[in-house]
Amino acid sequence: MFRIGTTAIAAALLVAGSIAPAEASSANATASWKAGPANGDASTFHQVDAGTGEITIFQHNTRQAGTVHCVGEGPRATLVGEQVTNSPASMVRVDYVDAIMTEHPIIDVIVMGSNGRVLGHKAAFGPKYYESGSVEVPLFKKSKAGETVRVLTGLQVHAGCLPHPFVLGLAGSRPLEGARVTFPSFSVS
Repeated sequence: MFRIGTTAIAAALLVAGSIAPAEASSANATASWKAGPANGDASTFHQVDAGTGEITIFQHNTRQAGTVHCVGEGPRATLVGEQVTNSPASMVRVDYVDAIMTEHPIIDVIVMGSNGRVLGHKAAFGPKYYESGSVEVPLFKKSKAGETVRVLTGLQVHAGCLPHPFVLGLAGSRPLEGARVTFPSFSVS
């Protein structure tokens, strides 16, 4: 049953990649995003739409260098948002909608202050099937009043491994990993 569910999510991701996002998602977009860092190898795909806050990543796992070593570079794609704080902030909240994720991709949120100092980090894990929610990041250190807080939000998957159930009991990852998530807004408080 679990494999059927994972296959259904992967199929939905393939179909969703070719369908335009719903108007409701883009109409609610209140964050001012810019495209951030993105990378991956030849077996990956990543796409960022800063206007709607949508990120899509796929990884087709066709490589295996050894029995316990995974090769390649999994896909990673991000959005960057900035907000100047009026008073010291202790929390950042990033909202997401219509999240479709197989089990290995993660939503990753890193919060940075002036001079690149890291203020906080949090992640949310798959699988998800058209879920909405938020990632709330408690800050390690409060931002200063008037400081520009930089929110780096994205999706990523580890390096690819073919399913290999006979080696040390390691199952590896699925032949297809992927995610599509829309991030309509973020807030700093």
